[in-house]
Amino acid sequence: MDPILSAVLGSMQADVTRMDRVAMNIANVQTPGFKREVVATLPFGARVAAADLARTTVHTDPRSGTLKPTSQPLDLALSGPGWFEVQAPQGTAYTRNGSFRLDAAGRLVTQQGHTVMGVGGEIVLASGTPVVDEAGRVFEAPGGVRGAAPVGQIKVVQFEGGAVLERAGDGLVFPQGTPWLAPEGAVRVQQGLLENANVSHLHEMVRLVETVRHLETLQKVALGYDEMLATSIRKLGEAA
Repeated sequence: MDPILSAVLGSMQADVTRMDRVAMNIANVQTPGFKREVVATLPFGARVAAADLARTTVHTDPRSGTLKPTSQPLDLALSGPGWFEVQAPQGTAYTRNGSFRLDAAGRLVTQQGHTVMGVGGEIVLASGTPVVDEAGRVFEAPGGVRGAAPVGQIKVVQFEGGAVLERAGDGLVFPQGTPWLAPEGAVRVQQGLLENANVSHLHEMVRLVETVRHLETLQKVALGYDEMLATSIRKLGEAA
């Protein structure tokens, strides 16, 4: 393929990927704990020089969202770089969405029914009004934590910085590499709060409009270049 057309095609593919990610970000603006995705590409000249015209990388924005109070005892938010561990049909997964409930057996689960894991396994409660401290320890005794033994501890894990996350819907992610238990004090569990998505609807709409306009410009460039080549070939034929 002509190198100029190949470069334009690579940029168009990057724009399509960017639009897909922006659309996903906008669709999840109300999803608690959702982390926006950002598409990064090398500058056009660098991609041409490297002969890597279609290369794009997708990064998860690690910044925390703001916290909103719900006053619901089973709503939990994480302050710090941590993730809740859950058991989903696809296997062990992770989420920042702390909107939890109890199932019929009294197990702590996500709204979709995925089991929320504790440090020692499942967390089973007799009532839906436990006390959860900042270390993630769960208490059911009247009066909260004073003099009571915890019935479990929310399992909070961490990933390598910049880890690639595979998304599976329902706010779940599967990281590359092996997560580890968050060190004591590194992440605070906050009861009665939920983390908002770190997505700005206005910012994403601006990005979408900019990307659409850029894609339209590339389409015009491709058509113009194709017409120029056709004209050049025709003139060469006439000269011969």
